[in-house]
Amino acid sequence: MLHIPLPLDDSRSMETSQLRQPVLHSEAIPLDNTIYRWRHEGFGKMECIADSGLCLIVPVHTGERAKGPNNDPDYATFGRASLSLNMNGRDLRKFTRIVMEVKPICRGVMVMNLNAVLQNAHPNMLGAHLINLTNNKWNTVVYDISGLERDSVMSLTLYTDLKGKNGALCDSISYVLRNLRLEQVENTPKEIGWDIQPGCIAYSSTGYLAKGRKTAVADNSLGGTFSLIDEKSGKVCFTGKAEPKRTSLGNFKVLDFSSFNKSGHYRLKLGETVTEPFLISDDAFLDTQWRLLNFIFCQRCGYEVPGIHGVCHQDVFCDHAGKEICYGGGWHDAGDLSQQTLQTADVAYSLLEAYLHNKDSHPLLAKRLLEEAEWGFRFVLRCRFGDGFRASSLGLLHWTDSQTGTYDDIHTVRKQDNAFDNYLYAAYEAFAAKALPSSSLHDNLAKAATEDFHFAEKKFQRDGYDHFPHIMEHTYNTSPSLFQAARSWSATLLYLLTGDSTYAELATSSICYVLKCQEKEGFSGYFYRDTTRRAPVHFVHQSRDQLFPQALIALCKSQPSHPDAPQWNDAIHRYADYLKRLMPYTEPYGMISSGIWQAKEYEDSEGFHSLHIFSPSNAQQLFDRQLHCGEKIDETHYLHRFPMSFSIFNGNEAIILSTGKGAAMCGHYLKDETLCQIGLEQLYWTVGKNPFCQSLIYGEGHRYPSLDSFSSGEITGEIPVGIRSFGNEDVPYWPQTNNACYKEVWVTSAGKFLSLIAEYE
Repeated sequence: MLHIPLPLDDSRSMETSQLRQPVLHSEAIPLDNTIYRWRHEGFGKMECIADSGLCLIVPVHTGERAKGPNNDPDYATFGRASLSLNMNGRDLRKFTRIVMEVKPICRGVMVMNLNAVLQNAHPNMLGAHLINLTNNKWNTVVYDISGLERDSVMSLTLYTDLKGKNGALCDSISYVLRNLRLEQVENTPKEIGWDIQPGCIAYSSTGYLAKGRKTAVADNSLGGTFSLIDEKSGKVCFTGKAEPKRTSLGNFKVLDFSSFNKSGHYRLKLGETVTEPFLISDDAFLDTQWRLLNFIFCQRCGYEVPGIHGVCHQDVFCDHAGKEICYGGGWHDAGDLSQQTLQTADVAYSLLEAYLHNKDSHPLLAKRLLEEAEWGFRFVLRCRFGDGFRASSLGLLHWTDSQTGTYDDIHTVRKQDNAFDNYLYAAYEAFAAKALPSSSLHDNLAKAATEDFHFAEKKFQRDGYDHFPHIMEHTYNTSPSLFQAARSWSATLLYLLTGDSTYAELATSSICYVLKCQEKEGFSGYFYRDTTRRAPVHFVHQSRDQLFPQALIALCKSQPSHPDAPQWNDAIHRYADYLKRLMPYTEPYGMISSGIWQAKEYEDSEGFHSLHIFSPSNAQQLFDRQLHCGEKIDETHYLHRFPMSFSIFNGNEAIILSTGKGAAMCGHYLKDETLCQIGLEQLYWTVGKNPFCQSLIYGEGHRYPSLDSFSSGEITGEIPVGIRSFGNEDVPYWPQTNNACYKEVWVTSAGKFLSLIAEYE
């Protein structure tokens, strides 16, 4: 219950496993300018160390205000300091990684990191590699370059961005470098494709629930009998045949031990390949919840997080109608320090779901989940102006001094009065008020829920569907069908809270539009953006896919005798069947596909560009090219395993967890174990049952990589945006380069993981 970050355990990390690789060839790179030429640029200075080391000395603060672009003025740092090594077009293809030792030195609390960039004559498609560092100790750094173009390397650059003083007690930071070398190792991490990481078995490295299917995936070259070995006794407790499986992804061997339900820690053994231990238990994801909760806690804004930052951003404000709201609160968005109020509400709701799931079985965890949920809801309530407007978001990359009236105060927090946002705020507030009758927040939540729903209705009746003004907010691609699903679900929750039948009537009227948007022919069950049916609903970054079944199920449960209830039930069945039809396309892994895409979706220009923000000028050509990389369903429809994307916003963790949530809700409502298993498979994929055999949650399971947490440092329980696709192809891509946004940590992913776990007893 201590409010301090959980300790980091790097013993099971990818970086530690890489250091265990035998080195086939090594070449030192001098740090004294005798052979290569080192150059310093930007702030600070470079110093040579007597024992063949190099030091980059960087000021903590420049004394100037950080300035960003006009449309996002505070998404900025104070500058950059770098060291660059001229490599004169050298061919480095014989080497697979760069290794160095780095010691950052700073008095006080300070998150420190460096970025490494290998600049090739033929540019790489990836950016800088973020290196998270521990203060005042030598950090051994592995920069895997095996997946990078390196036939003509012009330079190696190490740099750091100045993000503000944070908790430093000194005026400068020193980064001391030594033992920089090029190395060649035989086995490098897999980065592209569906085949298995060589020498590994893809399994849920956290573990499996005792009930349900339990499978792992192996390379087709492996075969014979596999064993399940008890970690404590060393005895074989289950044997089975590694069954060959040919799918649209290739040839595999599947290890199925679903019939084994005894709780304990086990290893899988197939031939000479043995996994690390994992858990089989009804509580397999108990520790996972603690770790994810830890990550969310460490992202708190306006609160001192020991070892990460002091009380922060108390000088950040939103101004509206003569009022001023301090925006220091909730949780920082991701690797950066940005904020989005609706995202905080999403996460607070998920924490509350997790609390209700654990309150009887794990009261200590439940208590902390509730406390963290209330932290989020307090911020959501505080951001209300009382007239429908809310402080809504801020792009932010730097720390401020948290003192009002000084030069770095911020007054550019965005505000908006969106009906869609207020429907969701009202839903979350109503849910919380009903779930927490004895909470000190109950009355405020109940009052805000009715008011926010009223504001949403007033706005919708006056202006119709929202035209979202802020492109960087995660509601920007909301479609009319999703809007009506949110309106229906919100109205149902207000009906359950108040008993007012007016809300029940609104819920049923909204769902009529949603039903008109559902495909009922062929590969059916999915929803279109609107009744023109020019494009299905898609998500490429943030996702609220679960809102469709959520609204329908809530209606069926709250108004079971309504004349339209059979139609609602039919829609749930169609959607559930659609999800089940998606699953064979990603066998034997279990990751759910992004769904059906339609030819010429760009003819709905407004919908296309709201989904694919910052898309390039040739986005239509890229769409056509990517569309045909999917599985053809008919002349105009293709199934894509990964979302189609043309910008930095890529990575599918929020998407699969949202759809998995929908599958689990349908499974419980329809009493269909196949649907419940679909939800579970998204959890298993996340913690290791994927082609890269890596857990995507730091500190969870095994082979978890360092992630892009550039503002708050490495955190136990951090989880990223997710595995992306490669170029225009519909195949998984998980580069070793630690960069945004695929490896950027994100509280949205943590909230959705907790929300999905809450579906399982």
